[in-house]
Amino acid sequence: MAKQVVTTKERTVRTYTEMWHTSDCLLSLGQENPEGSYHQFMGSLVFTAFTLEAYLNHAGEKLFQCWSDLERLGPKEKLNVIAEHIGLEVNYGGRPWQVIKDLFGFRNDIAHGKTVEINKTEKVPLHKHTEEEGPLFTPTRWEKYCCEQNAVRAREDVEKIVHLIHEASGIQDEHPFDHGMQVWTSSLVEV
Repeated sequence: MAKQVVTTKERTVRTYTEMWHTSDCLLSLGQENPEGSYHQFMGSLVFTAFTLEAYLNHAGEKLFQCWSDLERLGPKEKLNVIAEHIGLEVNYGGRPWQVIKDLFGFRNDIAHGKTVEINKTEKVPLHKHTEEEGPLFTPTRWEKYCCEQNAVRAREDVEKIVHLIHEASGIQDEHPFDHGMQVWTSSLVEV
């Protein structure tokens, strides 16, 4: 008879925490290596947006039996439904809530990317027009958004929103940025 080990594993994956970690890793890389950091900040912003939407899905499933019917809503609409349900006041005119418009506008521009033509004419005094300042490329809205300041601020605001929802919802037995857990058992069997 041969001996074998049978292992059974169960794992809870909180996808939003994995995305949050990716957002942080990309932000840190961009901050540590300024050359080429634009791309790390872009990635960090995308994963920050993914984090918030995934957290809204996480909380929504805990708060609504019919969440599968609501999951098709956009992030702002999901946030509105959850906030109303838990009695959380949202003011899109101030932090942290105002991040929703810019972050998800950016995310949508990236996710539904299109070729665009940009035309810009400007007048500058001759003494300010130098070859160094000269014809720089004209950025799109989403390209302008890809900077360290926006990546840091978006993470601060999303973290605050997650904590506000978590506290107001009364979701028990977890910290909002825990990675989940895995348990396993192994047993020796003879075949």
